[in-house]
Amino acid sequence: MTDPTPALSRTIKAEAAAWLARLRSEDRGPEDEAAFRAWLAEDARHAAAFDLVTNAWEMVGGLTHEVAVDEPVERTGMSRRTVLAGVAAMVAVGSGYLYQRGAGADHYATQLGEQRRVTLADGSAVTLDTETEIRVAFHDDRREIELLRGRAHFDVAKDAARPFRVTAGGREVVAIGTAFDVARREDEVAVLLVEGRIAVRSPGVAAAYPRPGERIVIDRANAIHQERPDVQRATAWQVGRVIFDDQPLAAAVAEMNRYNRKPLVVTDAELGALRVSGTYSTGDSEAFARSIASLLPVAVHSTPQQILIEPLAQESEQSS
Repeated sequence: MTDPTPALSRTIKAEAAAWLARLRSEDRGPEDEAAFRAWLAEDARHAAAFDLVTNAWEMVGGLTHEVAVDEPVERTGMSRRTVLAGVAAMVAVGSGYLYQRGAGADHYATQLGEQRRVTLADGSAVTLDTETEIRVAFHDDRREIELLRGRAHFDVAKDAARPFRVTAGGREVVAIGTAFDVARREDEVAVLLVEGRIAVRSPGVAAAYPRPGERIVIDRANAIHQERPDVQRATAWQVGRVIFDDQPLAAAVAEMNRYNRKPLVVTDAELGALRVSGTYSTGDSEAFARSIASLLPVAVHSTPQQILIEPLAQESEQSS
């Protein structure tokens, strides 16, 4: 299979590394972002190179560390040197995991079964789950993201002068530098804080300020509910996994079907109440079906259009 990523010279990779350091520094300003967008527009390879060095840096935990630091004043200059040194050692990694991105784009979307990570002009990173759509608009005094559908994880670059706002269905999350998930399903919005601080606002009710590891769920009546989920399970989707812990089979199948064009179908309502536990790949319904067939009293039959999960009795009747 041919690699669609354009050839990247050492010069372009070095420029991308310099931009990564510049955008991650505390003295970054709007003029830096404008210059970065201009650099992206110069050559289609620039976006690919920037994603390459960003992913290389994140592979060794660099970006996460930058976001989590709370004492920027003493580290401004060192931040750029540290990023450049780390990226220089990593830019030789393969680029097969890169996503194409148009220069200056303010709209990102994923299709069924697709997940995508994009780096915004301010250095923030967004991971889009399956069937997710966001709109991005940056201004001199604020950074605005609208979650139109789906679920996304945000690693926010610090910029105290420009709050990072995510809106979803009329609800709003405000952050400066932090990491959190926002999910939108019909009229319900859920916000999971992974680290840092955020404010969650909804019309007509007081703002909520969750602690790391807490999830705020806003229902269609704008009532706010606070939960404390298993964070590892709640964020497993970011690495292409789904974790079930004594979940009903019907709920597990519904979650797996969010990522697969060939749906799983439970043919008997009683089977849907059976309990499922385990870790599965989001994009492999066949493996999920084989696993539950070995663990539960069910039979699995695959057709060109769907994967049927049936009672064992039906399998016996078909065999006779």
